[in-house]
Amino acid sequence: MKEYTPEEMEQIRYKLNGESPMERIKRKSKEEPFVPAGVALTCFALVAATVGIKTGNRAYANNMFRLRVAAQGFTVIAMVGGSLYYQHQQKK
Repeated sequence: MKEYTPEEMEQIRYKLNGESPMERIKRKSKEEPFVPAGVALTCFALVAATVGIKTGNRAYANNMFRLRVAAQGFTVIAMVGGSLYYQHQQKK
């Protein structure tokens, strides 16, 4: 059996699926817009917490860590909710 390079495997996947990785990201973002928003909010909170730690502002850093946890929870709920919604739509 022939061994394929990672580039060849990517070309095979593209031919089978009919979309590039960037096209897939765009499509998924349109299907479930709350997931990228949750990811962006999580990243913002993490960076803000890091800034709070660097500046020595413990209260601000602690609040940003709490925001990060809430944003991660929101993202997970958005993923599960979107998955259930699309499963329900496919059954119709």
